[in-house]
Amino acid sequence: MTRALADADSDTAMTLPDDKADAAQQQAPQIEPRWHDQQAHSLPGLNITAGRQALLDYFANTWQLTETLFSALVSEEAYFIRPYHKTRHPLIFYYVHPVTFYINKLLIAGLLDKPLNPHYELLFETGVDEMSWDDLHEGGQEIWPSVAEARDYRRQVYQTVHQLISLHPEFDKPVTMDSPGWALVMCFEHERIHLETSSVLMRELPVKYLRAPQQWPPLPLARNASEHFDRPVAGLHYPAENPLIDVAAQTVAVGKPKDWPSFGWDNEYGADTREVKAFRASKRLISNGEFYEFVSSGAYLDEQYWSEKGWAWRRFRNTRWPAFWVQDGPVGSHQYKLRTIFSVEPMQWDWPAIVNYYEARAYCAWRSQHDGAETPYRLATEKEHLALHDDAWQLARQWQPGCDEPALADALVCDPVMKRLSSQEPGRRAINHNLHYGSEGSVEKFAANSKGFHDVLGNVWQWSEDTFHPLPGFAIHPYYVDFSTPCFDEQHQMIMGGSFISTGDEASVWARFHFRPHFFQHAGFRLVQGDDNAMRQEGGKRYETDALLDQYMLFHWGSRAEQRDEDISAGVGHPETRMFMETMAELVGDFAGSHGSVLDLGCATGRASFELARRFERVLGLDYSEAFVEAARVMQRQGSLAYSRLESGRHSTPMMARVPAAIDRTRVEFIQGDAARLAEAGIASDERFDAVLMSNLLCRLPDPAACLRQFTGPDGLLRDGGILVLSSPNTWMEQYTPTDAFVDAPDSATALARLGELLPGYELVHQQDLPFMIREHRRKYEYIVSQVSVWRKQPVRR
Repeated sequence: MTRALADADSDTAMTLPDDKADAAQQQAPQIEPRWHDQQAHSLPGLNITAGRQALLDYFANTWQLTETLFSALVSEEAYFIRPYHKTRHPLIFYYVHPVTFYINKLLIAGLLDKPLNPHYELLFETGVDEMSWDDLHEGGQEIWPSVAEARDYRRQVYQTVHQLISLHPEFDKPVTMDSPGWALVMCFEHERIHLETSSVLMRELPVKYLRAPQQWPPLPLARNASEHFDRPVAGLHYPAENPLIDVAAQTVAVGKPKDWPSFGWDNEYGADTREVKAFRASKRLISNGEFYEFVSSGAYLDEQYWSEKGWAWRRFRNTRWPAFWVQDGPVGSHQYKLRTIFSVEPMQWDWPAIVNYYEARAYCAWRSQHDGAETPYRLATEKEHLALHDDAWQLARQWQPGCDEPALADALVCDPVMKRLSSQEPGRRAINHNLHYGSEGSVEKFAANSKGFHDVLGNVWQWSEDTFHPLPGFAIHPYYVDFSTPCFDEQHQMIMGGSFISTGDEASVWARFHFRPHFFQHAGFRLVQGDDNAMRQEGGKRYETDALLDQYMLFHWGSRAEQRDEDISAGVGHPETRMFMETMAELVGDFAGSHGSVLDLGCATGRASFELARRFERVLGLDYSEAFVEAARVMQRQGSLAYSRLESGRHSTPMMARVPAAIDRTRVEFIQGDAARLAEAGIASDERFDAVLMSNLLCRLPDPAACLRQFTGPDGLLRDGGILVLSSPNTWMEQYTPTDAFVDAPDSATALARLGELLPGYELVHQQDLPFMIREHRRKYEYIVSQVSVWRKQPVRR
């Protein structure tokens, strides 16, 4: 006897054992649903144009996967155990949260007209997932319903949603991004995200609270794995070599077409074209065996290999090996087993190492030293990961809306999650995703792609050097306004490629996901070598701190209202100042005309450079700070960048900088270098710019005279008749400039005369004072008056 959660005659009814069907299961609070083929599986990704029955099938499959996963919890207590790290709710929250999401989003879309249980739909609405590793969440069991109450609520939601899909006229037509049906497919994919995150939380639970569901997909365990610890041997327990494969320079496209016939989260949409420099990447993901060398050598406990934030995390957690390695001997013996979602198994040395971002970066630093690598190893950027994809997968990016059925079919199969993959050869599959297996597997089990790389998609996620960011053209979807934007904060690292339990949109070639660097997911990494400087700077040096970068982002990109606190300003007033960077760019254009090329020295985060692109065909921005240049490059590449505005103490406000749509970003390029050594920065000696801008730069240079000499004489980098625009607050300080190199003076006229002495062959054509303010926090501003001068280079008589 069985009972169904939907109509008995429906193909999508989910069958559960009755109360006498399985005595062992009755000891647990959750009953494992029956699968027709005796194994849990995910359907291919949903084609949202396929009609009502496809929606019903996908809904039932999504729901049944969640029920199967949670049937692994063996007792009521297991639902309420806090994670050891205390940065997330207990599992009871994640059992109910996805279904309250259905009710809340369907209400927003107008497909439902009233709540089902307002108390639950508020209580389970928001999680605590985005917390710092040392910001602990304390809470008690008393706020949560019992498991029986949660199960009853889930049944009510299932019946409500099933009836809605079956009867509502909205689903007589294809779902589109602009239709109310988008909220429904959003709910499907949201639940599938939590299928994966809940599996990670179970992997973190003590194993006594779990048992593997009877119909969970098999684990691809090594046949030669021993119950007794064996010290791993390369070539026996894991691949002996993991060679780096060359990847040619190329251009990759990023962004999902708006009319692509599957659901996508808001951050997937937009469009960008990115230039990828030649690089090398490891053929396989880094295996447990390779990571063991880092741990057993003691290097894992050596601060020199960790970033400042990474070391602080390791010290706080007192970690000594990866989170899912289980100590199996005395401390210091380095004997381990492996924790999977539901069980502890003999160590699988050829499986990918599951680590967080900090651990992956530390391994890269150690391995670089260990191998004596001239170019340090690092993680892949998003664009580099896309360059590893099969060329066939890029065909999906050529799809156009309105294409005929054969073209649509060809495009869909270019996204592997949209079809059932058959084995390429017996025992081997191209991709370990969509729950074909119940865990990650060997780094060489799944066939390499056409470029020679294993697991570009699937098996485990891969940590990226890139932080989570919007694409040009990004727009918030009104059904979920805070899905992505809170995480455009430079505090979330991108993860790429999906894992064995990634299904639906998560497993798509379009997926763009992220996690905080201290969080664990089913995520590993591969090594990359390349001269594209993707390594993030973490603290320490002047012009490299997050706080100073945020301050300059606000100075360059904040509106007048954003740069000031209106409440305080209304009471005491602020001095009136012009927008400094826009004004400097206007001066250049007014005196140099509207054509040719311009060099912006000391460009910082690039606002003046972009403003100059309104008039000039080519703009080159240069700054000494790698952090500033990287921020400017992100603005050039994406058109936007998230940052924070300090309010007071620990309080800040998320902000978003955007390049005005009227500016052609392709006209602008940014390089890092020393303003007094432009040749070393790659500027050719025969270059002749039409204009040069130096904004508040001279008094921060060790040798300002040497900088200016690069633009004088017949071989100078500024053409005859060209314009040089200087601004300086003349804040000469020994920490930046030796005293004997100061270009200081007791008054403004003398200061200009001294500049004239350093610029032989130049005529002063304009001067003015230009005040500006830099905000430190809402009650502290720095008011500065910069001396601006405009000089024209006179033709040299020969």
